Amino acid sequence: MTKKLKELIANKWFDKYQIGLNARFSTVDILYKYHYEKQDSINSVVVLLEKDEIKTRIELNENGDLDFQYSQDNIEQFENCSEDDFHTMIAHASIYVLDRKFNYHKEWHSKLKQRN
Repeated sequence: MTKKLKELIANKWFDKYQIGLNARFSTVDILYKYHYEKQDSINSVVVLLEKDEIKTRIELNENGDLDFQYSQDNIEQFENCSEDDFHTMIAHASIYVLDRKFNYHKEWHSKLKQRN
């Protein structure tokens, strides 16, 4: 999985989803941004969602680590994540930004492996 993610991120695969994601988020007034980063020679793709001062940050690293930050103090960290897990995380982050809570599908990340 790591090799595939490394290639996907290096080739900026996430760019191809931008028209659809921009349309999806603009219809519900969610500010949406994304970018690629490189820290300590690890490449990643980062998605930021914001509405009415509710912010989330999702980062998928080429090594399969996925970080989901919501509110100032809450961060969930997962490992061995895939491209599909990243897309699922974006969908649930948008629910959080809209509803300001995770009452819908409370166990949405139960299949992901928590990182210590």
